[in-house]
Amino acid sequence: MLRFRKTPLAASVSAVLVGLLLPYSAIAAQQQQIQNSSDDGIEVIEVSYGYGSVKKDDLTGAISTVALEDVVDMPSGNIMQNLQGRVPGLQITTNGSPDSAATVRIRGQGLGPLGNNDPLYVIDGIPTKSGMHELNSHDIADIQVLRDAAAASIFGARSGNGVIVITTKKGNEGLDFNFSINQSQDDYSYDLNPLNTKQRGQVVWQAAVNDGSDPNAASPLYSYDWNGDYSNPQLNSVILPTYTDPQQVQRPADTNWFDEVTRSAKVTDLNFSLSGGSDRASIYSSLGYYDSEGVVDGSAFERISFRVNSDYQLTDKLKIGENFTITNQESNLVNARAGEILGLAIEQQSIVPVHNDEGGWGGPVPGVTDRDNPVRIIAMNRDNVSRFNKLMGNIFVEYEVIEDLTLKSTVALDYGQYYFRNYTRAFQAGSLNYGDQLSVTENWNSSFSWTNTAQYNLDVGDNHRFTFLAGTEQIDYEYEGSIGFGSGFASDDRDYAHLSQATGDVRVEGDGDKWSLNSYFARMDYNYDDRYLAGFTIRRDGSSRFGSNNSYGNFPAASAGWVISNESFYDIEFLTTLKLRASWGKTGNQEIPTDATYTTYLSRYATQSLFTDSQDEGTAYDIGGANGGTLPSGFVKAQTGNDNLKWETSTQTNIGIDFGMRYDTIYGSIDWFEKTTEDILTLTNPIATLGEGAQQWVNGGTIENSGVEFIIGYADYLSFDSLDGDIDVDISFNVSSAKNKVVSLPEDVVNSFGGNGADKTIVGHSINSVYGYVADGLFQNQGEIDAHATQSGAGLGRVRWQDLDGNGVIDENDQTFFADTDPDFMYGLNMNFKYKNWDFTMFWQGVEGGQIRNGWRGFTDFTSLNIGSNYGDRVLDAWSINNTDTNVPALTTIDNNGEGRQSSLFWEDGTYLKLRNLSIGYSPDEQWLSQFGISSARIYLQGSNLLTITPSGTLSQDPETPDGTFPIPRRITLGVNLSF
Repeated sequence: MLRFRKTPLAASVSAVLVGLLLPYSAIAAQQQQIQNSSDDGIEVIEVSYGYGSVKKDDLTGAISTVALEDVVDMPSGNIMQNLQGRVPGLQITTNGSPDSAATVRIRGQGLGPLGNNDPLYVIDGIPTKSGMHELNSHDIADIQVLRDAAAASIFGARSGNGVIVITTKKGNEGLDFNFSINQSQDDYSYDLNPLNTKQRGQVVWQAAVNDGSDPNAASPLYSYDWNGDYSNPQLNSVILPTYTDPQQVQRPADTNWFDEVTRSAKVTDLNFSLSGGSDRASIYSSLGYYDSEGVVDGSAFERISFRVNSDYQLTDKLKIGENFTITNQESNLVNARAGEILGLAIEQQSIVPVHNDEGGWGGPVPGVTDRDNPVRIIAMNRDNVSRFNKLMGNIFVEYEVIEDLTLKSTVALDYGQYYFRNYTRAFQAGSLNYGDQLSVTENWNSSFSWTNTAQYNLDVGDNHRFTFLAGTEQIDYEYEGSIGFGSGFASDDRDYAHLSQATGDVRVEGDGDKWSLNSYFARMDYNYDDRYLAGFTIRRDGSSRFGSNNSYGNFPAASAGWVISNESFYDIEFLTTLKLRASWGKTGNQEIPTDATYTTYLSRYATQSLFTDSQDEGTAYDIGGANGGTLPSGFVKAQTGNDNLKWETSTQTNIGIDFGMRYDTIYGSIDWFEKTTEDILTLTNPIATLGEGAQQWVNGGTIENSGVEFIIGYADYLSFDSLDGDIDVDISFNVSSAKNKVVSLPEDVVNSFGGNGADKTIVGHSINSVYGYVADGLFQNQGEIDAHATQSGAGLGRVRWQDLDGNGVIDENDQTFFADTDPDFMYGLNMNFKYKNWDFTMFWQGVEGGQIRNGWRGFTDFTSLNIGSNYGDRVLDAWSINNTDTNVPALTTIDNNGEGRQSSLFWEDGTYLKLRNLSIGYSPDEQWLSQFGISSARIYLQGSNLLTITPSGTLSQDPETPDGTFPIPRRITLGVNLSF
């Protein structure tokens, strides 16, 4: 549902200050959201964005506000995870990791792999590129998504990918204490079904028989009792050896690796908050605890957060305030390696045991691919925990010089500190044998900003209203990090493993970074008689990341609106509200390294040769002829500078219609946009003949994005004769589509993408296009082979490649752009119902179209691509003379047909529909609660990701996380909210 936030009080003062200046009993809160009433008593709602606010009815840009009450039941370490499908044009990709990472894209994938794609987050006026998993979701009052340039350009330099404005809670009237807790259970299951030990032995036998080779020579893991007749083969039994390893400590097993590395997981979300205020001050404070296990055994994430927001009216004209939060979060290495662990659970053969006969780790042996034991990875990384501390806050002073003229100055700090001690104990698992290793990483980053604004509201007569805003902003960023390495510890006790105890491979590395941004901005909003609206914005940014000739960029924007339904001639009863909007603007991007304009040289003491097992010694040289000892090291060119680098600029046009029918019980909007991004900042990937250090940051080309966004909703009370009371109904549906096209690329960038570099390039295609061969089914008989183009490796049951150039030969010229990952459209359907004390919510989210790569097909469908790995049970349905109605190629031990190449064979439709949220809640009568000192309460039961619907033929269990990532679990949550 599209709703608009009411304007917060101008901000807050420190909680300590409030406590000193006011008696505790006098604290009653100001409303976090304010309502202004016109003379006729009609409520006026304001929307906060871009250093100020504007009335909802005066909006001329594309701004969406999330109704947080729709996601309040959904526990999450990252609020962005819960916004999937709720805002048109907002695409969120996530996974099931406990640390709740999320990739956010506004209006399409945009630049794809070519450049920076992340939006700018502004939290209580503090700009940041940090992830939202660092923020306590319970502290958020509202989230606004600034989708077009007219709304975002006031943030200039870093708003090229859109802006997400987050406002946290302020104190409200009275003294309120709130307590909430919910407990979740996560579960997950895969249907890839790796083969058990006997099944894999049978499949290897069949593959060897198909090849006409001796099955007993196919693998040292099996011998076979069979009839020896290749024309009519019959297998009597698979015979396993007593031991599978030369040391004779590892017996054949039948391990279900997936069961060994997964579990049912628990998530606890606990939050306390206190808010209050008086007619001169307000305060909000909270303490949150979030503890999440992952469905991959051993994975864990924990966050403790504290927040205090407060303000104080010192005089009638002077207000001071602050917003402050501090967070401690811990995450272990299993989270980051969960995709690898699940991949190994599918790839590792079941014949390998978890432990061998001596209690050591089971591992690869002859006939088994050289892959690690996933249970060992979990066991040795549970205690490799990283710690991240976040401190974010601002202090402001606001002074009303004269009536309607307000000056405001804000200083803000966004500080993060990271520590990670990663200790790997020495181990042996089958043929794998590794020594111990320790790395200790420490870094910190600080972003300090100082913002000054002046806002003047001017009314000329009864019909002309102006709002003028001007300001400056200075942002200074600094980073410093170091990492130390060591090995050879006398004890494998983690408490002993510190760098001072290392006896070998001891070294230390470090780096740092610093940049600054100097900005000037202004905005004017105009309203004539609530019929004609206009807005103008200009921002000038200067960045230290560019050379002196191009350090500054200008980012203007203009927008207009016409409220047709307020015209005297308007007479359409069923269409209560009708407004046209149009906007144009430019936004920028400066996301490049601070040394991008410089030619750099690095010391590379020793590097691994590509052609031998020896080191080529890098830049080290025995210049003294000592023939021993530590060699002095020189430098090598690492990067070529570019003095001509300039701002990446996005120019966007937006046309929109807002409408309301039946007294706005039916509401909605339609937006069309077109966005052209020029001078994209990207890093070249030069050919080797250009020499070392030839790679360079350049302004690399132009991309066009365009799309349509639509939302419609219905909110009303329904009465039924059979019910004793009304049903409060709120239903909304949104759908959006965004496409992009590469318009131009410089020659030194174009070859970094698919195509042959000549007549077939990515220019004219989506930046997310996929280039390769097109599979055309399987050869069913010899006649099909004879009639087809000459194809090396063609055979019965083998993949047939399309002869795209029609020359009768399958070669590298038969490649094309056969898919892209951009969805055709995305949509969401939200339904809320309230009846008396009960409430019910259902939310569906879906994606139509786009392609995903199902990399697991390399394991589930082939016995020739990963000889020593396990296979999925789809190979039991492989093609044969007696089984031709299948898309699984015939079993073989040799890939003569190049079936592992990049081709459409591994790509499939990314369409899905998910039941994201299903919840039911009950709120007891307040009169009954009052006898227990409780002002309000609610208990609820909620389910997430309960159902996923995919098209027939989709092999990926979850198209949202097709492979190689932490899977998204099903979650059941029971929660309670109490207010006192």
